[in-house]
Amino acid sequence: MRIKYHVLFRACDKIESVHKVARPYGMSKTEIIKVSFYSMYQAIQSEEYLFTIIGDDLSTELLDFFKTFDNVVIDNENLGSASKSLQKQIDLALKIPDDEWVYMCEDDYLHTSYSFKYISEFIENKTQYLQTSGKKKNYMNRIIGDLKDTPIIIHTPDYPDRYDPPWKRLSFIFLSKHCHWRQISNTTHTFLLESSTIKRFEKYIKESAVGPSDSKLSKKVYGRIFFKNKALCISPIKGLSAHMHEGVMTPLVDWEAICQDNINKMKKEGVWE
Repeated sequence: MRIKYHVLFRACDKIESVHKVARPYGMSKTEIIKVSFYSMYQAIQSEEYLFTIIGDDLSTELLDFFKTFDNVVIDNENLGSASKSLQKQIDLALKIPDDEWVYMCEDDYLHTSYSFKYISEFIENKTQYLQTSGKKKNYMNRIIGDLKDTPIIIHTPDYPDRYDPPWKRLSFIFLSKHCHWRQISNTTHTFLLESSTIKRFEKYIKESAVGPSDSKLSKKVYGRIFFKNKALCISPIKGLSAHMHEGVMTPLVDWEAICQDNINKMKKEGVWE
């Protein structure tokens, strides 16, 4: 059965950076939103998808930009805060059929052209890749169980601070056809999961929208060693996206070249000013 994706893309160009962290390559927030959207839009074209823009009082420039793309729904209103935008995103996600996949995405993640190719291949074979129990039981099997039966959440970037001494963690590593996937236990509010998983953890995801609080989401939803009543969160190595802030971008990928390639394509299509 073919995977169906619903991308819920939260966008706001009123604030350059919530935490005052510099954007890469001298780009403005509006430019970041355009290139982030376009990179993901191009990457998902071979899939079955619906793209929804959850706009928070978007500029005319951005509204006109989004209107040039097919299969994109624009839902724009004056929400006034990241919390309200996230709450709206969650409400929309809860209406999606259980077996369809939802990408809860913020507006400043640049994606590789092959990101959804890798993601789809993993999802299609996740039962095989996540199997942790075999005929011979050991103490790890007995404690953890079989991870193939655990709900999964995919976080597409690979933050460099995960390799710093204070943040190094023991993690499960899984091998798929195209890359490795590492278990992680903390994320931002950009992640991909089945709608049924959102409904299963609805209480905690809604609580994390107040603030919003990435730490509350991570502590309440993601398993670390034990996964009873928790989800398994995984991140690709190398990362399939980069958070477009200086100092936190996924390592070992030439993001400047990817960014410029997307800009060049938009210029040819007449959608980049």
